[in-house]
Amino acid sequence: MSNRHQAPATPPYDRATVADALVALFEARAAAGDGRIRVEDLLSAASAACGEACIAAAGELDVERHAFTPGAVVMSDRINGILAADTTDWSGGGESVFGIIRAGALAHGYAAREFPALEDVFRGFAAGVAAKEAGPAWGFVPLSVPPGNQPRIQPLRDAYEVRPAVRALFAGHGVPVAEWPGVCALALASELGRVAGAIDHGIAVRLVLETVNGMAKTAPMTDQAMRSATT
Repeated sequence: MSNRHQAPATPPYDRATVADALVALFEARAAAGDGRIRVEDLLSAASAACGEACIAAAGELDVERHAFTPGAVVMSDRINGILAADTTDWSGGGESVFGIIRAGALAHGYAAREFPALEDVFRGFAAGVAAKEAGPAWGFVPLSVPPGNQPRIQPLRDAYEVRPAVRALFAGHGVPVAEWPGVCALALASELGRVAGAIDHGIAVRLVLETVNGMAKTAPMTDQAMRSATT
């Protein structure tokens, strides 16, 4: 039978193109106020979106509709596999989220010594959320960066506010949900390269890794919770 009248197959999306579009989206949002971009807030927001993408890809919690209190810690058996290929050794990171971020940052001139041990990233989050009163304020995640480099906006809020635009971009390019984290990681690697001259590399790396990890283990904000909070 002839295939002349069959619709052509949809071509696969280009990951670099989508990552570049994400970078443009994050930077436009960061500059929406007075046109100036605070690097820490830019990296925090992009990392928050990446963490939420990991939750979506894990498929164990509906980002937009769930029964957890937004901001609560939510652990998943699949998240560490998406983040770091279930390893605490950088050599085994491969195409995981952290592996992509590190490889991209190294290609942009960062040094391997500027990356913390993966184990420190995971332990830092666990210690931070266990600290209760001494832990981060609601909507924020535990960070080891200096006070002057802390984000001013809650990553929980950032992820919620940028969600519609990020999802529309993914839908427009036909990016499967399972591949959202990798595309976000590629965008973060590019963002690290673009801000390399404006922030200490070690601080930038820690801010990104710790925010991605923290937000991937935090119940996202939902429309229903937002409505309840404002009524």
